[in-house]
Amino acid sequence: MRLVELEDVANGLYLLCLIIGLRLTDRLDSLAFWVFIARVGVVFLTNDVLFPVSYMPDQLGYIRCAMMYRGDVSEWCNIFGGSVTVGTASRIFAYFPMPFLVSVRSISLVNMALVIVFYAFLHKKGFFSPQSRLFYLCYPSFILYSAVGMRDVFILYLMLLALFFLFERKRFIVGILFLYPLFLLKPQNAFMALPPFILALLAGDSKKRMVWAVLLGFVFTFGLLLGAGYLEELNKYRHTFFAEDGGVGEVERLQGSVLLPFQLLGAAIGVIFMPFPWQAGGAFQLVQSVENLIVGYILFLYWTRQPKPGMENLFLNLKLFMFSSMMIYGAVIFNFGTAARYRFPFVLLFVLFADRFTLPREKDPKS
Repeated sequence: MRLVELEDVANGLYLLCLIIGLRLTDRLDSLAFWVFIARVGVVFLTNDVLFPVSYMPDQLGYIRCAMMYRGDVSEWCNIFGGSVTVGTASRIFAYFPMPFLVSVRSISLVNMALVIVFYAFLHKKGFFSPQSRLFYLCYPSFILYSAVGMRDVFILYLMLLALFFLFERKRFIVGILFLYPLFLLKPQNAFMALPPFILALLAGDSKKRMVWAVLLGFVFTFGLLLGAGYLEELNKYRHTFFAEDGGVGEVERLQGSVLLPFQLLGAAIGVIFMPFPWQAGGAFQLVQSVENLIVGYILFLYWTRQPKPGMENLFLNLKLFMFSSMMIYGAVIFNFGTAARYRFPFVLLFVLFADRFTLPREKDPKS
């Protein structure tokens, strides 16, 4: 494709008008205004500039199918969109009020529009603190993956809305309703977002019931893995994904013994930090590994904060959501790029909600 399509320049100007309009109506602060202008520019520096479109080939399927959904749906689109997940994402791209859909940059700008609109929404609700606002605006992986034409931004915001209505508004049914479109987009993420609802339903605000609910959850999980044969299925998936990601030899099997919890814990921590600096295969991965170390430190600071009074169950629920999700992905993901794309929504959600549920750290007294 050409370096830049004229229609995408028009789409970019459309977003700039949105940003200026939100700024003039005091829905964007000064920092967000300039950051979002820069992030719109990043859309034009990713595909076919920093890396070829083929680096994330799913984009081509989304834009082709979305263009066809706006016109006459061809047989190809019926076949490609036959997957519920792909068809759902393509329809969202197609029906979003973006003036033109002509390239992967068009659907990348759809993602950027959502990032901007949700910031304005959350900012108006008083959701951000100065720290969480800065993280939302400047988290590098979020900047990158919201600047390409993938479905991850849709997945992020559906999870955010589900947890927002569960945690912030205590509207259980409304939160559950957002899991339905999430299930159509990415079923595994919908299942990962389900445990917070189950824990909230079982425990409510009772600390004692929360402890029993967590213990029951662990017993149920390890009962499925060890007693119902799911551990063998998980090892098959590990082997398949390891081979698909170019792994040589055999991947370490998860053991049905006392070592299993430690293996899963290591997998959860590993997927947060991969690639480590010594695993980096180039400049891009080296930069990514430095980002992982910084973000890992931020996660540690939030993880070890004290919950606000009355929010102990919410914070524990959020921690379990983060840990269980990373444990699942850590068990089956070996590709560095896939790990980065899959974990960034969970990292962002954890920081945003942990910032809401916890007390700021006290500054060291000046000597």
